[in-house]
Amino acid sequence: MLAALRKPLALFTLVLLGQLGVLLGAHGLGGLTLRGSLLALAMSAAVSLAWDFAVQRPLRRGLGRLEDRMRRLSARALPPVDQDPAAGDSSTQALHRMLATRQKRIAAYTRRLRRELQRFRAIYRHSHDAVLIFDPSDGRLVDCNPRTAEFLGIAPGKLKGIHLAELHDEEEPFLRSLVDEVMDHDQGRSVRINYRAADGRIIPAEVSASRIQLDTGNLLLCIARDVSDREHAAQRIQHLAYHDTLTGLPNRTLLTDRVSRALARARRTGQIGALLFLDLDKFKRINDSLGHSIGDELLKELALRLRNTLREEDTVARLGGDEFVVLLEGLGRQQEQAVDKAREIADKIRGVFVDEYRLDGHELYVTASIGIVTFPRDGDTVDTLLRHADTAMYHAKGAGRDGARVFEQQMDEAAISRLRLENELRIGLRDQQFELYFQPVLKIRDGHALGAEVLLRWRHPSSGLISPTEFLPYIENCALMLKLDDWVLTESCRLLGEVQQDPELQTPECLAINISHQQFHQPDFVARVRAIVDQTGADPRRLQFEITETILIKDTRDSVQRMNALKQLGIRFAIDDFGTGYSSLSDLRQLPIDTLKIDRGFVRDINSDPNDAAIVKAILSMARHIGLNVIAEGVETREQLQFLREAECTYYQGYLGRPPLSGEAFREEIRFNAELYAAADMPLPAATGLRSRELPVLRASND
Repeated sequence: MLAALRKPLALFTLVLLGQLGVLLGAHGLGGLTLRGSLLALAMSAAVSLAWDFAVQRPLRRGLGRLEDRMRRLSARALPPVDQDPAAGDSSTQALHRMLATRQKRIAAYTRRLRRELQRFRAIYRHSHDAVLIFDPSDGRLVDCNPRTAEFLGIAPGKLKGIHLAELHDEEEPFLRSLVDEVMDHDQGRSVRINYRAADGRIIPAEVSASRIQLDTGNLLLCIARDVSDREHAAQRIQHLAYHDTLTGLPNRTLLTDRVSRALARARRTGQIGALLFLDLDKFKRINDSLGHSIGDELLKELALRLRNTLREEDTVARLGGDEFVVLLEGLGRQQEQAVDKAREIADKIRGVFVDEYRLDGHELYVTASIGIVTFPRDGDTVDTLLRHADTAMYHAKGAGRDGARVFEQQMDEAAISRLRLENELRIGLRDQQFELYFQPVLKIRDGHALGAEVLLRWRHPSSGLISPTEFLPYIENCALMLKLDDWVLTESCRLLGEVQQDPELQTPECLAINISHQQFHQPDFVARVRAIVDQTGADPRRLQFEITETILIKDTRDSVQRMNALKQLGIRFAIDDFGTGYSSLSDLRQLPIDTLKIDRGFVRDINSDPNDAAIVKAILSMARHIGLNVIAEGVETREQLQFLREAECTYYQGYLGRPPLSGEAFREEIRFNAELYAAADMPLPAATGLRSRELPVLRASND
């Protein structure tokens, strides 16, 4: 600053001396002594003024500005300091105290910065993520944390200076463009990228890349997180979403996608494809007898055999349970040729069932029924193709199982008719279109009417009266069957209760109701029967439940317990269609049954077929020895009735005796019987059972 003042000071001195010389000359003052004294005085005054104006004042102003700058700098860097100098202190002392205070503050601030630096260094070194810093100009690694060495499996000493292209399993142009993009923006970028470990492993990672701005130049910061576990879990979830968990085969979702693509290719190329729908025959018996674990092992072994039998480009999928679908493509452009190839492959598939399955010490043999459809002829959607293939498979089962059937259009028409019939049955049940009919049971010796068997009829709005043989086969395996069975039982008991309360009607000795195996094996069947009897007021001693032999096969012990519980209510039992199913005489003797009903198939040819005649006589002889009633069904001719009379059969039913009666006609029948009893002045019979006593003649239906 003093150097800067030299030039103004010299100029000021020269000007002052010049003005003084002019003044002396004007007044005629001269002489060496006076001139020297004045000159010395003038120079002294000039120097003093110049120092005050040119040095001291600017210096004070400069110090003030310097102090202001220090104060502003301190205000930015440090917290404000309360200045409270003691009274009487000089400005220098106050400045010293202020500087000492600021020095302490700066020291504290430095210690805080050091602690933060240590914390950031610890985070950097112990981070679970790999932190890498590159020089963007040459792509070399400048620094990294210890996790990077673990992440890549590379020794720390070999990492520094390594090129980023050596660390990534990506093309170098892609990496270069990524670096340029990150360095050109302030916000950075997150990217999914693959690293290459020292052992050759590919490590998927999520990388957050950003630019670091320093005085010495910019750097590239990359924070990489290993996402291998997450991607493996995602792949596992993806696999579970599209594959069967038991067999590992594609499931319905993946099959639907592949069939959709195959349909598109078939339309584009003209190459015909096919679907083969496989369903194991009687697989449920294996689960029921050996357990589901053996069944699961069989399904896994079958899936392996199917994969090994078919081409790699073919798809084998499991829809669920014991149902499998095979997708075939490229079978040719001619329909007949494609069908023949599909048949050949179906026969090849059936070959996997020839050899036994050895599972947990068991040797199992199974067969399959196969339905075949070709596309795009047999359907233009996945659902249509699967439905048609399923329909063809059921026709293969209906033809005797262990075979293959090619879909035909009339099969679909029958399936649609069946579906329409099921819907109409639901509507009929809702709108009370069903009616009860009654087939009288007569005594062979004199034609006495002992009771009746309850039959079901459907009064269709447009088709009229429909027999159960026309509609029950369509619903016997669905939930609608249970609803219909429950309705029949409830209405039969309601009618019996009403008849019991009407003094003008003769209560039937026995009202027989057919019980299906689905209904009988319901867990709450006994409780349901008890509730219906209590609700309707029906006398359970006048009820007879007719069951088939197949009901007893499923679980003999459970069936007997259930029958005994119902017998305690007073209900009787008859085995319907006896002789057509599994008949074990030892089991039959132990069952709590009262009556056997000979199937109409034996009665029909009883006069012309010696075998049928021998079977009927054997049944009658056996029943007499173990004390059971016998009712012959379907008697339509006098010759049949005469044979049964000579063979000592006691009861029969059929068109020869009485055709099935409507509810109104049945009421008239029992009203007429009541009138006969009243005319003969005899009490109405009690519920004592078919064999309990003789009943008087009511209305003879034959000789």
